[in-house]
Amino acid sequence: MARLRTPLVPFALSIVAFAACSSSHRRATLCERTGECLVVEGSGTPTNTNPALTPMPSFLAPVPRPLQISSTFGPRWKESAGRDDFHPGIDYFDALGTPVFAIGSGTVRGAYPEGSPQFPDGGNVLVVEHALPVAATFHGGVVTRFFAVYLHLQSFSVTADDLVTPGQTIGAMGMTGDTEFVHLHFETRIETVCSLPYQLANPGSSCAIGFDPHVHPFLFVGGDDDDAITLEELPDPGEVVVRYTATRGDLDLDVIETDLGTLGFDAREGIDATSLAHLDDFDYGWVRLVPQPFLSSSDTLVMDLHFPRRPAHLEVRDIHGVGVRY
Repeated sequence: MARLRTPLVPFALSIVAFAACSSSHRRATLCERTGECLVVEGSGTPTNTNPALTPMPSFLAPVPRPLQISSTFGPRWKESAGRDDFHPGIDYFDALGTPVFAIGSGTVRGAYPEGSPQFPDGGNVLVVEHALPVAATFHGGVVTRFFAVYLHLQSFSVTADDLVTPGQTIGAMGMTGDTEFVHLHFETRIETVCSLPYQLANPGSSCAIGFDPHVHPFLFVGGDDDDAITLEELPDPGEVVVRYTATRGDLDLDVIETDLGTLGFDAREGIDATSLAHLDDFDYGWVRLVPQPFLSSSDTLVMDLHFPRRPAHLEVRDIHGVGVRY
């Protein structure tokens, strides 16, 4: 899907010695100071940490076959555009005209036809507001609602201000807007529909809340959670390269943490979301992410983590806060 310019078992920790080095141009890392450095070996040490936003998977899937995913939330290689892309939703693929459903009780806040100024690349778009099952704290404030956004629809079955019920058919899957295949691009946005760039450009708007609202839809509609990831260090003479591999049953990566820095995809920790150009740039200085192509036919999701310097530890966690540390 094109980017929308929208208002959108225990294990021992393995340690090896690593030669310390000094530099007059930068501060030595923990690895360099102590000689205790990351080595990816075995299965790592299981961890569990409170996530940025607690999952509330009490809603239904928006499609009949929710395992048919061609793109998940977060960093990806966008094959159709030949570039990196931070994907703000999930792409569910199926046949033209497949029904799409309301994920819970809510109110239709907009039914936008193809070419609308609000969603110029999204084709036919529906926006449905839902109340959170319980109020939550996110980005330091209390949030009470979220918006489900359905893009590239063939048709609508509801109109603005309609009340919807769980599982109600609200439209049909299509390929309207800027897309090359039939699918539903499905997003969940916390508290506001407006993207952070729109909020910054319109600070007086009632939708300006000060953060990027897009979060992983699995927080609400669930998804397989096999916790079946693997990490391995790849040989590289110039960098430390770690390959992250997840099965189709584990498409919910949220946090990459080291002593050099942390990335949090839902909360945008360590990520500049003020513009699409910044959001799609996966070189964060202390690590560079290189997602491999992931298609509807792919068995695994693969992403390589390139570190210019060896960190002292590496931890990856999913949206539930469940992770593994090396």
